[in-house]
Amino acid sequence: MTARAIRATAAAALLAAAFGVTAALAKPVTYALPAESSTRAVTLVERDGVRLAALAHNPSLGEEPELLEAVSAAAGIALENGRLQAELRARLEELRGSRERVVEAGQRERQRLERNLHDGAQQRLIALSLDLSMLESRLGDDPEARAQLEEARQEIAQSLEELREVAHGLHPAVVSGHGLAVALESLTARAPVPVRLSVDLEDRVDESLEVAAYYVVSESLANIGKHAQAKSATVAVSRTNGQLVVEIVDDGIGGADSENGSGLRGLADRVEALDGRLRVWTPRGGGTRVRAEMPCG
Repeated sequence: MTARAIRATAAAALLAAAFGVTAALAKPVTYALPAESSTRAVTLVERDGVRLAALAHNPSLGEEPELLEAVSAAAGIALENGRLQAELRARLEELRGSRERVVEAGQRERQRLERNLHDGAQQRLIALSLDLSMLESRLGDDPEARAQLEEARQEIAQSLEELREVAHGLHPAVVSGHGLAVALESLTARAPVPVRLSVDLEDRVDESLEVAAYYVVSESLANIGKHAQAKSATVAVSRTNGQLVVEIVDDGIGGADSENGSGLRGLADRVEALDGRLRVWTPRGGGTRVRAEMPCG
């Protein structure tokens, strides 16, 4: 092998080593410098006055300082890129963890509000309705008074139903108590359009996934009722290749605002906080398809 070939081979090896630097090297590590000898020379790699690495190479490369300088610069750039990539990954991980904590905190607050509504306002309204029934038994045959009592009872019943709907929207307790399949049956039964429901789950998944899936279906059906002008919809939930897949399709007019709609954006945040993804297809005149995929182990 000629001297030039030796130098070219050594330079190629140095470049491969330089650009093969991984993000792990972005962490401070202390090493002893390799000793120079008749067969090995050492060149320090510095960037902005900071020593980043040492390149051990054939002494013959000293005859071509420009090549050695280029290799050292490439190694310095690779190391700096590795450091920046490690920082980016760390920040992305921190962002993901922060989003998870926000979603979990919001869920806990919804659970607290749901309990407060159930144990507070709803119980008082039920007690008031019972009091009215007892009062009615003491009345005589005054038709006007009985009519007023009946009207008051109907108002209380309507208020209770509205409170239950609010509490159910804050936190679907039926998911925790009975599972996703039962919760979706109850949800689709109250949908604004006829819904064909398919749930293919052999057993339950983590509650956080069930709650996220419930909200994806709930928000999608609400959007169908408000905007889609649809005649029917389908909801399919399955566990496929380690993913909990939730898909809602309607036969409406399409054209949903998947970018600026706060509801869909909130659903995307909830799904992505669980390492999943939410996609929306909404061609005009072609209906809307919402698909969420979340890893479930």
